[in-house]
Amino acid sequence: MALQLRFKHGVKEHRDADDLLLVDQRGRTLRLTAPSQPLVTMLRRLGEGGGTLLSLMQGMSSLAPFFTLQQLEQRGWLALELVSGEKSLVTLEPQSTVLERCHPPAGAVCIRWSRLIQITPETDGVLLEGPLQGTRLLLQHAGLLPLIWELAGPSDWIDTVRGLPQEFQELRNDLLMLLLTAGVAGVVEADGTPSCDHQANQQRWSREDLSLHHRSRDGWADRNLGATFPGAVRGPAPPLLHQGSSLDAVRLPRPEPDAPDPGFFSVLEQRRSHRRPGRQPPTLQQLGQLLWASLRIRKVVPAKPGMAHSYEGASRPVACGGGMQEIDTYLLIQRCDGVASGVYRYDPQGHQLLRLDALNNACEQLLQNACHATGAEQSPDVLFQFAARYGRLSWKYEGIVYALILKHVGGIMQQLYLVATALNLAPCSLGCGDSELFASATSLDPWTDACVGEFMLSSYSEGD
Repeated sequence: MALQLRFKHGVKEHRDADDLLLVDQRGRTLRLTAPSQPLVTMLRRLGEGGGTLLSLMQGMSSLAPFFTLQQLEQRGWLALELVSGEKSLVTLEPQSTVLERCHPPAGAVCIRWSRLIQITPETDGVLLEGPLQGTRLLLQHAGLLPLIWELAGPSDWIDTVRGLPQEFQELRNDLLMLLLTAGVAGVVEADGTPSCDHQANQQRWSREDLSLHHRSRDGWADRNLGATFPGAVRGPAPPLLHQGSSLDAVRLPRPEPDAPDPGFFSVLEQRRSHRRPGRQPPTLQQLGQLLWASLRIRKVVPAKPGMAHSYEGASRPVACGGGMQEIDTYLLIQRCDGVASGVYRYDPQGHQLLRLDALNNACEQLLQNACHATGAEQSPDVLFQFAARYGRLSWKYEGIVYALILKHVGGIMQQLYLVATALNLAPCSLGCGDSELFASATSLDPWTDACVGEFMLSSYSEGD
């Protein structure tokens, strides 16, 4: 039994002149410039099933391939496996762009499953996942199933391993390293909770909300997401409207199209999603008006004053449960007349943009993703990213926190649509985004500031 490394599932190699390109299932690419023959040999071994560190480095006369191997693992290109002969017993597959081994501390330790763990039966084993860890840990040997029961509560690792087959006892440190690295288990802390839950507990994330957040966003996961038309293989789409209704109807009055100054109703009628930026960028004046009419804090309202659970609420032009206002707005500005390109956070009380950084590589990727997601020919002038401070809302509510967040985001998007239409701008909401890229672009903690929505804004193109 040994710990081996190989390319994770779906990695392909392509030649580009003297360079070698690695491409994963999500289309991420890594260019290896003019790789040496020893490096090419090691890459071939990784692609042909992998091996132990010693077997991968066999015949290498320099350490350069070893350092590349380390980088490949740390950037999430390699799977780690415990194998016996040619049979995989445990496999850790990274889904994220970062993988950092978590080695167990020396001496006796107590281990426990994360309260956030997701356990899914699969054809080739039992899949364990920890949300926002970006890994899949597959138990492929029936002898490991006692772990599911034993680690439900704090368990001494040495005693736990004694109940496993002998082959696992020999590499118990490697097995524990895989559990800790995957974030499905942690070292028990003084209060009885596993170390892997520390960040989630600080923000009071519930397992259900974090699971929904994790599975309905891109980043930290490698699964089908979005318009894949899974039902099309079974037949046509269900009808748009209810069919054959014979209920009595009450006709509602409609606004007269020629009525003077239709105002609000005219804006409603003109609302569209626009994906093509105009020739001129939007102006700072327009952006300021949009934010003022949509997201500024109109007034701060003390809630439950004098009570133990009093808090500071606020009123905005958009509705928000309890006045909690947990949604923050970040803007990736590519073109806007009057403001330099960069990453900004909107300060809704001071009605100002707070610059966080220039447009970094993660920002550029987010802008390109928005372009591809909408079928646009060029990326938007401004990309709104909405991040929820889950811990603020979970301070007050239980059971409805993430659902409430999504309702708030929907209200914000509709408000932005209407105000942008009134300002003759081109708005377009997005169905999904990449939470991992957002965290990288802003350097925010994804447990504290969870990215939950995206919205494009550009100048209006007369051709739309």
